[in-house]
Amino acid sequence: MDKLIITTAMLFMVILSSHSNDTVSDVDEGVKIPAALLKQVEAGHAESAFFIANAFADGVMGIEQNLDKAKEWFLKSAQMGYVHGMFEIGKLLYQDENFAEAQNWFNKAAEAGHGESFYRLSIYHIYQVGEHDFDCNKAYELLKQAELRDVKAAFNDHAWMLSTLPDDACRNGQKAWKIFADLQGLYAAMEPIPWAYLDTKAAVLAEISDFNEAIEVQSWIVEDFCGIDFEEQGAAFKKSVDQFTEKFSESDDRLCFGAIQRLQSYVNRKPWREKPKF
Repeated sequence: MDKLIITTAMLFMVILSSHSNDTVSDVDEGVKIPAALLKQVEAGHAESAFFIANAFADGVMGIEQNLDKAKEWFLKSAQMGYVHGMFEIGKLLYQDENFAEAQNWFNKAAEAGHGESFYRLSIYHIYQVGEHDFDCNKAYELLKQAELRDVKAAFNDHAWMLSTLPDDACRNGQKAWKIFADLQGLYAAMEPIPWAYLDTKAAVLAEISDFNEAIEVQSWIVEDFCGIDFEEQGAAFKKSVDQFTEKFSESDDRLCFGAIQRLQSYVNRKPWREKPKF
């Protein structure tokens, strides 16, 4: 969160505490917003509109949660030129499956340099959202822009796609390894990397044919995340992996089933291939 957002949040708290009796009712919902805050919006302070939206979105600061109202206020802040408002209204529109309008706001936010908006735009080209065709190169260009702004998910998804997409022209194991190394560099020495990102690391290692390391990483993921123990290395280990794969194929735990399927693939000296699913 940047300094401007923090400063505005602190101002919002001051207004709430010092103007508790100076409020304006929202007739439709029966909520009260500090009059001083509304005056700031009227004076052109887009950040104030954004924080009213956040209050509605989260149900905090004495305002009852209301996503419809949050959407109205995020849109107001976006129309006033506030980049964070552009991104948030884009997310809400995307959740409503209004993909075209969501993309419009993501584009506006990206033009203003908002990193996560570049990341969101890449999804349109990989998962063929709306009217878009599959285009890994366009997606990679957008992911690169997000990476320049240290969006960790962009590094992860870029490395994953470069390692797992079925289309040969979309894969590059060595580039994926470099991107994942950059991702690791964003974490402090003792800061844990999410298991989902380590799943990507294993896929990258398999793509560059380092199957022993891929198996080691993926085994740790499956044992830790799924709470199972494999037999020792060798034929017993392979048999254990096959047995657990069969067991999880009959369960509702699709995350663990997918993770152990990938492990089975690496044990069989095969990199993972996965077609993007929307």
